[in-house]
Amino acid sequence: MSGATAWNQRYRESDRLWIPDADPSLKDAVAHIAPTDALDLGCGEGRNSLFLARAGFQVTAVDFADVALDRLQAVADNEGLTIETICEDMFTYLTTARSFHFVVLANIHPERRERLNLYERLHHIVAPGGWLYIIGHHVDSFGIAGPPNKDLLIDEEEIRAAFNGFLVHTLTKVSDVSDHGHAAPSLVAVLERPIELPT
Repeated sequence: MSGATAWNQRYRESDRLWIPDADPSLKDAVAHIAPTDALDLGCGEGRNSLFLARAGFQVTAVDFADVALDRLQAVADNEGLTIETICEDMFTYLTTARSFHFVVLANIHPERRERLNLYERLHHIVAPGGWLYIIGHHVDSFGIAGPPNKDLLIDEEEIRAAFNGFLVHTLTKVSDVSDHGHAAPSLVAVLERPIELPT
């Protein structure tokens, strides 16, 4: 069963798989950023995409689960929001994507090798002077919430190493209530790409 097929099946088994509210740390991150073009990778049912669109961002939302995107689009249509939804594997999408001035990577947990490749691609997707927001289960959440495999979890050292040259505005462990009710540590990173990356 492909990843998209499996996730579509999960979505069909519930009226809503994830909580509807945007990540609180995303709200904090954009509080002092003027609305701009935004990319939400692996957006799921779109809680962060919808928040950004409501705040005036021009949002592109990417996910390979069309069931989730349909839910996102239904809410956007109901509220009169314009969100471009793209049904595609995000790794495939990123091979030809244009750059954006605000990029969201929220709760995406591929294996470490794929994560590092993803981070490398984000160096090019985040426009010069643009922002990158990352949130994911911290390694300290192992056994509490999130993936039951430490290789899928993230920590501060990984983000610092992967985005050497970016300006670090936030890199902190927070206690989040997960979608399924467990309080567990997440890592939040808010990074700014300088106009010119060091060579």
